[in-house]
Amino acid sequence: MSRESSAATNGADEFDRDDAAAVAATHTDALASLASALDGDGTATTRAATGEWRTLFPGGVVTPEDDRYDDARRVWNGLCAAVPAAVAYPTTTEGVARVVETARETGLGIATRSGGHSSAGTSTGDGVLVCDVGTMQGVQVDLEAATATVEPGVTIGELDAATTEHGLATPQGVAPEVGVTGLTLGGGTGYLSRAHGLACDRLTRVELVTAAGEQVTASESTNPDLFRAIRGAGGEFGVAVELEFDLVAVPDELAMCDVWFPVDDAADVAERLHEYRQCLREAPRETNVSPYVARVPDEEEFPDSRVGELALCVLGVHAGDPKVGERALAPFRTLGDRDPLFEYAERLPYTAVQSYLANGSPQGDRYYWKSVAVTEFTDDLIDVTAERMATLPGADDTVVVWPMGGAIADLASDETAIPERSAEVVLNFEACWSDADADDTHHSWARESVARVREVGEVTGELPNFSGTERDENTARDVFGDNYGWLREAKRQWDPEGVFSPSGRL
Repeated sequence: MSRESSAATNGADEFDRDDAAAVAATHTDALASLASALDGDGTATTRAATGEWRTLFPGGVVTPEDDRYDDARRVWNGLCAAVPAAVAYPTTTEGVARVVETARETGLGIATRSGGHSSAGTSTGDGVLVCDVGTMQGVQVDLEAATATVEPGVTIGELDAATTEHGLATPQGVAPEVGVTGLTLGGGTGYLSRAHGLACDRLTRVELVTAAGEQVTASESTNPDLFRAIRGAGGEFGVAVELEFDLVAVPDELAMCDVWFPVDDAADVAERLHEYRQCLREAPRETNVSPYVARVPDEEEFPDSRVGELALCVLGVHAGDPKVGERALAPFRTLGDRDPLFEYAERLPYTAVQSYLANGSPQGDRYYWKSVAVTEFTDDLIDVTAERMATLPGADDTVVVWPMGGAIADLASDETAIPERSAEVVLNFEACWSDADADDTHHSWARESVARVREVGEVTGELPNFSGTERDENTARDVFGDNYGWLREAKRQWDPEGVFSPSGRL
């Protein structure tokens, strides 16, 4: 069943050459140096630093003068439409190094793009050099070591397909079209997380091109300070050109459920969330169940009388034996004292589970997602969450309660950049809309929601992948919490000129 938004992109991010000219005018010297490098007509020093671009980048380098620039600059989140100085498509580590060197020497700064699905817009920026590694898509599975090695352009679906062929997997997100690299280096939550940790927790090694244009290895034994930092704040320290993951065994089929409950008001939502909290606290760590709110779609599986009304949806997956999983999911399927509007409960292969929500967030729509990790899902927080769920500003906005705990809490809060290790749940306020005129309405709802949570709950931080579109120091402090200080020190060591911080977060 598809629950995609029916709203079409309104064209608010259509390419405007006047915008491009304005950005270019503010970077005249840098763009001149870049043009010299691209044309091969620059000084010997410039040519030596950048290499032969046409040879290094079979995919090309696209600038605002090129006809394909509009497509080249486009990213998934229409709210983050930007006008970069150029988009380069390296296909090798050496090519990536040349892009980084050029970004540093021209002063443009760099934004790295693999899948382009960053809700915070970190894969683009005005006046920066975008390094698009999306064509680097190799995957190798080592059965003896139970590891997978991937290049930076691999998607979650491609990684899952390669590993599950052997009964193995590594925790990733829940949308197969999303890039592995961006999701992992921002933490990465998914259906396997309570059983096996965050996506970044299963990293064993990363090959990274640093701000100096050098390839370095980051692991527990080599550059451990860098390895610690990139697991959660990876985009601030370099361009990952290879990632190695530890794999875990997954059953041939997993138990899952998707149940939609009718709700009339905030009190009705709160009643079911109280029951959900109790079920979660009693569930084994392999159980990952997430309630969210949605409008009842006009589809044959749902009663006509409820179309357009709010429903509390409960999506659950058990990462272990499906027989055990069905028993573990059963309490979540009977929240409240009313029959569900819709219920789907099956055993599915892991790849089918991972594809269940595929393409649920259309390319080009506008997204502003903010998360808050809370130590305890208290009665007061349940009331606030229920109230925000019942007052969504638009048809596609939602609030998601994402369970933490289990293996996520096995690491200390300072072992990686992710500080939310002690959280019981993460509350995601996800504003999704298509009309640019409604920006203020949806922004305000999400920001007010986060502020309300902070007023009544003990907050441990935010998920880097769901941190809104702000890129300032205050946002970074909110995201990284007590880890911000040592991350700043690592940033000064590995990227002292801020080549990877056109955003200025660290």
